[in-house]
Amino acid sequence: MEKEITITINIKSNNIPIEYSDGNTHIVGLMDKPFGAIKSGKKTVEIRANSDERPFDYSTVKANHTLRFINEESGESMDTRVVRVTHYPNVKALFETEGTEKTLSVPWSVEQGIQLIHSFTGYKECIEKHGVYAIEIWVI
Repeated sequence: MEKEITITINIKSNNIPIEYSDGNTHIVGLMDKPFGAIKSGKKTVEIRANSDERPFDYSTVKANHTLRFINEESGESMDTRVVRVTHYPNVKALFETEGTEKTLSVPWSVEQGIQLIHSFTGYKECIEKHGVYAIEIWVI
C-alpha cells in the first residue's frame, strides 16, 4: 500500500511526515505538553477535527488501530492503541460526555476547554462544519 503524505513538519532541520495513514496505523503530530500527558497516562482521550485544508479524515480511525503521535518539538514518536472513536457535533457535547480530566493536558473547566480548543487556528470553524472526534487511546 502506497503512503499518501499530506503534511510535513520541520523538527530540528528535518522534514517529518505527519497526518497520513499506512494501513491501520495513523500518524499525526502533537504538541509537546499533550504528548507528555499521553505518555504519562494522564491524558487518554485525544481530540481531533477534520479540516477542509488538511485532508486527513479522522473518521478512518477505528478501534484497534494504531495512532502514532510525533512530538512536534522533539521528533519523538509514540504508538497508542485506539480503544474507541466517538464523533460529537461540538466541543461542548464532547466535554460534557468525556469530561476534561482525560481529554486535556491541564485540569480545566468545560468553558475553559472549549476556549482552548477554539483557539487553535481554524478549529472552531472546522468543528462547526464537521463535528469533533474523541479518540480514546492507550500507550502501547
